[in-house]
Amino acid sequence: MPVADLSTLPPQERAEKSLLFKPFQLGGMGRLEHRIALAPLTRNRGRPSDKHEGTWVPWDIQTKYYTQRATKGGLLISEALPISLQARAGSMFNVPGIFTDEQKEGWKSVVEAVKPTGAVFVAQLFHGGRSGGHTALSRAVSSSATRIESSLMGGPGDVPDEMTLEDIKRTIGDYVQCAKNAIEAGFDGIEIHGGNGYLPDQFLHSNVNKRTDAYGGSIGNRNRFVIELCEAVASAIGPDKFGLRLAPYGFFNETRGTQRTEQWSELCRALAPKGYAYIHFMEARYDEVLSEQTKLSALGQEMSTDFSSDGLPTLEPFRAILGKDTPMIVAGGYDTENCWEVVDSGRADIIAFGRFFTSNPDLVWRIQNGKELVKYIRPLFYVWPEGKPAQGYVDFANHEENVHTQEEKLVLEEHKKRGIVVAKPGWQLSQDGVQLGEIFV
Repeated sequence: MPVADLSTLPPQERAEKSLLFKPFQLGGMGRLEHRIALAPLTRNRGRPSDKHEGTWVPWDIQTKYYTQRATKGGLLISEALPISLQARAGSMFNVPGIFTDEQKEGWKSVVEAVKPTGAVFVAQLFHGGRSGGHTALSRAVSSSATRIESSLMGGPGDVPDEMTLEDIKRTIGDYVQCAKNAIEAGFDGIEIHGGNGYLPDQFLHSNVNKRTDAYGGSIGNRNRFVIELCEAVASAIGPDKFGLRLAPYGFFNETRGTQRTEQWSELCRALAPKGYAYIHFMEARYDEVLSEQTKLSALGQEMSTDFSSDGLPTLEPFRAILGKDTPMIVAGGYDTENCWEVVDSGRADIIAFGRFFTSNPDLVWRIQNGKELVKYIRPLFYVWPEGKPAQGYVDFANHEENVHTQEEKLVLEEHKKRGIVVAKPGWQLSQDGVQLGEIFV
């Protein structure tokens, strides 16, 4: 069925007619008043724990960050929260987990501050698997003893320990306990990070998973860990409070498995009847390192079938398998222009914004009112000048027409002094290579 072209309407009239600004019931997590979500974003702003070595806790700066981006009935998905010391591994410094009582209490304070805004707040749970390497406190594990050959730090990564059946059982237990911790802290639901080459993804990709037992060797066996993990967590907190993030076309952390469409299609068939709150997909064009053109070109060299009519990889097979009863979130490369049709056409129910939400705390208002977006500052995503964690994190201003409090006015004044740089539609998808080069600046 053709979708009405709303692009010529005045911004507010467009918003009134579009599904993007219509309510949506997100399972048992809550009622959304619009379909724009904050994507999960690692920002490395945790405070070192005084009680537990190798851990970090959330503090006032996280409270400010999330409340700045909260809207009534808006979906916020937290940064990736490690479920154990092993899950954090050697790469996730300054990242607050949710596996100690101290971390749980810290997140409880953040959630309590967000709740009065009316936002729906979901915690994302994370295990890095082989991605971080061994540390003095824990050893890296994965589906198999397959290392990353070219890590972000340069050179090959550590060879991870292949997980035993007991390791698998224990790790699923860690996820379950942290899911319970998050619900007790007040979060409205749980999302498991199943993409970007992290532990669940390491079971799904055939170039990483070399197992010959029940957890490897075939499409169904490679799906087994993820399916069992989802069932265990959903059983603990309720399936209608559970979500899963997937990246079928991802490259990050050397995920180059074959049979991508077949692998994730079979996974979706297993997930569809479960009654989960949502499944969250990364668009094929998105990459942590590559531009849209470079990523899709590289992906096209690996895949020759299962592309859409315009020759691009598509999430449509997964949407069709999940059906309308399993809500679908999509993320990766969206801006003020390309987000509308996706929801209005029914290709997805919710759009998650990541990078542009870092530099536009009032992103929802800007889209609704047709205002320009401010460029994000990639070098400040994960690091900051010594003693200044607020830089690039909570010092971006609302649009000058959307400033109400004295604090918002002060932030705007400071932002103007630094210079407000506007991004043109399509800018972020044209960026090639800078992501990798600037991650650890």
